[in-house]
Amino acid sequence: MPAPKGYKLPDNNRKAFSVALRLLFFISIIQGAICLVCTFLLAHYEKLSLFDSFYLILITLTTVGYGDIYPVTAAGKMIIIFLLFTGVGYVWLALSVLVATLVEGHLIHFWREKQMERKIAKLKNHVIVCGLGRAGTAAIKQLEREGASIVGIDHDEHYVELMKERGYLVILGDATEDEILKAAGIERARSIISALPSDSANILITMAAKDLNPRIRVVARADRPENIARLKRAGADWVTAVGIAGGARLALAAVKPATVDFIHSILERRHPDYKLEEILIDEKSPLAGKLVRDSRLKEDYGSQLLAIIRNGTTIANPDISETILPGDVIIVFGAINKLNLLETSPGAACPLKSE
Repeated sequence: MPAPKGYKLPDNNRKAFSVALRLLFFISIIQGAICLVCTFLLAHYEKLSLFDSFYLILITLTTVGYGDIYPVTAAGKMIIIFLLFTGVGYVWLALSVLVATLVEGHLIHFWREKQMERKIAKLKNHVIVCGLGRAGTAAIKQLEREGASIVGIDHDEHYVELMKERGYLVILGDATEDEILKAAGIERARSIISALPSDSANILITMAAKDLNPRIRVVARADRPENIARLKRAGADWVTAVGIAGGARLALAAVKPATVDFIHSILERRHPDYKLEEILIDEKSPLAGKLVRDSRLKEDYGSQLLAIIRNGTTIANPDISETILPGDVIIVFGAINKLNLLETSPGAACPLKSE
């Protein structure tokens, strides 16, 4: 299947185009300097004003033909001959490069890519997805449903062009390289998903991500179960073995179909009025220091408290006598409009968003 048309040039064409632009830029500077010097020289030898001298140079470069102003001295004619060899050649070179880039679409490609780089540079608290295969694409679709900003990375040009056509911000390159991760805004990202089929690549991405941004949350895929521990040692915050997780979901769907369907409906936002949310509680929150029974989560926010995460320990279905402490992350389920009130209340924040 041929790669779809997209905005990014293949590496070789892109490098050649960049070299051509740089060369044209430097030649333009030299030619500009030549024209400036010739303007002053013509004004001196031909006894012209600077404006008339500049006008004479322009009609020479554009080859429109002389009218009321033309060189009469030998020095002036020598200057014009020099301009004809350098300036006219430069004009035709610039025009040919411009026409070639427009015809081949390079200029449009280049502009669109620069536009994409500017958009990525403005992102903050976004999620980086490494690997745009089936797992990565599924992750991106879920992140989009959650309203997260996303940057994708893949070394396969086919996947990159396909995702660009769908309007996503994506980078063509090796996600194990620091420069590619920096281009994706790793220092400003809140999470990174490493969904490559190679466990060794996912380990390298995990280590690089934690090195460049120690606060980032790393979610990694493991192809082999024995590599789960290695990924965690490398710094991954959450690891799943795709085959094991898929098998577990198949088994649950076979014996508890209603439960699995309900969970999937929440994750896939089939019920747009309800959602799961996790909220960090700090000392300014009205919930801090209160017992679950006194929190009025149900009454004031229409939310059901499912769990409390405290110092890495999960307290599932907390008892009504449990105290909500500053630093706890509460996992709640409820109506979106009521949860929005809770999220915007004093002392509540998303635990993955940096200040």
